[in-house]
Amino acid sequence: MDVVSVGNLNFDIYLKVSELPGPDENVEVLDLYTGGGGSAANFSVAAARLGLGVRFIGAVGEDPLGELSLRELRSEGVDVSYVKRVAGVRSGVVIVLVHPDGVKRMLSYRGANLGLSPADLTIEKFRGFRHIHLATGRTELILKAKEIAKEIGATVSLDGGTALAKKGLDIVKAVVNGIDIVFMNQVEAKLLANSHDHKTAVEKLAKELSVRELVVTLGPRGAVAFDGRRLLHVDAFKLDAVDTTGAGDCFAAAYVAMYLRGRDLYEKLLFANAAAAIKVTRPGARSSPRYSEVVAFLESLGYKI
Repeated sequence: MDVVSVGNLNFDIYLKVSELPGPDENVEVLDLYTGGGGSAANFSVAAARLGLGVRFIGAVGEDPLGELSLRELRSEGVDVSYVKRVAGVRSGVVIVLVHPDGVKRMLSYRGANLGLSPADLTIEKFRGFRHIHLATGRTELILKAKEIAKEIGATVSLDGGTALAKKGLDIVKAVVNGIDIVFMNQVEAKLLANSHDHKTAVEKLAKELSVRELVVTLGPRGAVAFDGRRLLHVDAFKLDAVDTTGAGDCFAAAYVAMYLRGRDLYEKLLFANAAAAIKVTRPGARSSPRYSEVVAFLESLGYKI
């Protein structure tokens, strides 16, 4: 098997709106749709569609939403045999407000997700896998997973999100030390580096963080990565965005897929940008493309993968 993904599994409710309501104001919803969510779970589906063997480890409540979320992962070929069931707590739910230009705002109820503890991360659940992806800002889970990765000889990637970035540079430096790939978006990078400019932020973090590859997504401007030798920026593909939810998870899965295939830095960024570009043209966090779709898209533009 290839990848174990650790983190949140949610049920997402999407409300497409033309504007946000003010105090005591009502705004008509243009469209409503639902689907699975949670960064680690989204990564799992995207990675499976790209041809990787994937196991997801997280926690859900003993409720219909939890079972529905697990059923969706199973249908995508993701192994959910070690997902924890938490009694007396509802499964995670996220309300996603989507603007017509695809930009999103989210309200998160973590619920049963918080029931996942370091004690749940036992070596038996990871043995036989060559990579661990951590989509969580919980330092106790990250540190435990790092220990397991070292013991089984697996590589590790981390997408800690804003929750991790808010803990400050000193804590993040200690937590990510030795991790193979660290993903973050430009907002998180600027917050962590205390900079208003993404280029300055990336350059500072490249010096401060002891990781093998630092990857920062820049939205419509693409992504930049530093691998200890060079800082490389690759532009995004310009497609009309419908919903950007899950684009970062899709990007990370595509990057890891190319990493595990031994591709170079440019190929990893190019492929990940292409996968994310396809994803944002579709609604929902789990609308990531399959490997053949990404290859066909790149070949149609003259790229060879």
